[in-house]
Amino acid sequence: MKSTTKNMMIAGLATMIAAMPLAQAKHYNDTANVSEFNDFTVKAKVISVQPIFKYVTINTPTEHCYKERVTYTDYHDGDRSGRMLLGGLIGGVIGNNIGHGKSRKARAVVGALIGSQIGSSFADKHAYSEQHVGYERRCEVQNVSETRKQVDGYEVSYKFRGRIFTTRMPYHPGRRIKLNVSVSPVLD
Repeated sequence: MKSTTKNMMIAGLATMIAAMPLAQAKHYNDTANVSEFNDFTVKAKVISVQPIFKYVTINTPTEHCYKERVTYTDYHDGDRSGRMLLGGLIGGVIGNNIGHGKSRKARAVVGALIGSQIGSSFADKHAYSEQHVGYERRCEVQNVSETRKQVDGYEVSYKFRGRIFTTRMPYHPGRRIKLNVSVSPVLD
C-alpha cells in the first residue's frame, strides 16, 4: 500500500513538471499580447527649438551696517558716599566732645547726622556730568530682490512622415527627437 501511494505521487509530480512549459508558452494570436508588437520607437528630424522663459524673483537677506553718532553722558557724583562718611565722622567727633555726661552719645549721633548732611551738600556742589561723542555700529537686515530670466522648457517643432508637429519639452532634444509610435486598426 505504501508503494502504491508513492508511485501515485511520483506520477503526479512528473505530470506537473511536463505541463510547465505548456503553461508558460505565449500564443501570438491572443489579443492581450498584440499591443506588444504595435508600439515602437522612431526618430524624427527636429526643425526648430525655441526656449520658453519664465521670470523668477529671488529674495536674498543682506546685512547692511553703518556707524551712528551717539552722545554719551557720564555722571560724577562728587564722591557723595565718601564725603557723607567723612562729614558724619567729623560731626560725631565734634558732638561727642561738646559737653559732659549722658547726653554725649546723643550729641555724637546728632553731630554725625548733621556732619553727614553737610558732607552730602558739599558733594552736590562738586557733582557734575560730562558729555562726549562716540560712534556705535548698527546693522539692519534688508531683503534684496533680484529678478532672473530662466529657461522653463522648449517649444520643439519636428517633421514626421511629411507632417510638422510641435510639442513642449523640459530639455533641448538635439537634432533628432524620439517618438513613441502606436499602431492599431481603424474599426468602422
